[in-house]
Amino acid sequence: MNFSSLKEYFYRLYNACLLRLLVPMGVFLLIYYLSLSGLISPYIQEDWIVDFLRYTYLALILIALTIVHLVIYKRLEHHAQVVGLGNKLDLYYLVVQIRMKTILGISLFLAAGFLFTGHEWFSIYFGGMIAWYFLQWPTPRRVSNQLKLKGDERTMVITKGDAFEF
Repeated sequence: MNFSSLKEYFYRLYNACLLRLLVPMGVFLLIYYLSLSGLISPYIQEDWIVDFLRYTYLALILIALTIVHLVIYKRLEHHAQVVGLGNKLDLYYLVVQIRMKTILGISLFLAAGFLFTGHEWFSIYFGGMIAWYFLQWPTPRRVSNQLKLKGDERTMVITKGDAFEF
C-alpha cells in the first residue's frame, strides 16, 4: 500500500475496514427488512433443523475465528521482526485484510442462516460479529502493540506522525 504519511495510512486502512463492515450490514439489513415485511419467508421451519443449524453455525464460527486468530498471531510475530516501519505497516495491512475479510465472510454466512431459518439467534450472532469486528479495529495503539514497535516508531504510529512535525 502506498502512503505518504501515517495519517494517510490510517485513513486508507479505516476506509478499507469500513467498507468491509458496510457490505454485510447492508445485506443483513436487507434480508431482515424483507423478512419483517413478509416478502420472504424462512425456507427451513422444522424446529430440530433450526436448532441444529443454530448450534452448528456457532461451532463453525468459533472454530473459524480461532483458526484465523492463531494464523494472524503467527504472522504478526513474523512481521514484528521485519526491518523498517513502512515494511511493517504494509505487511500489517495485509494481516488486517485477512482478519476483516474473514469477519465479512462469517457475517454473510450468518445472513444466509437468517435467510434460511428466520430465527432471531442469527441476529444475535450477527450483532456479536459486529461487536467482534470493532474489538479487532486497528487503532494506532493496537498496531504498535501487535507489531511490537519501540521508541520513535511507536511514538510515530501512536501520534500518526504528529509528534515529529514542526
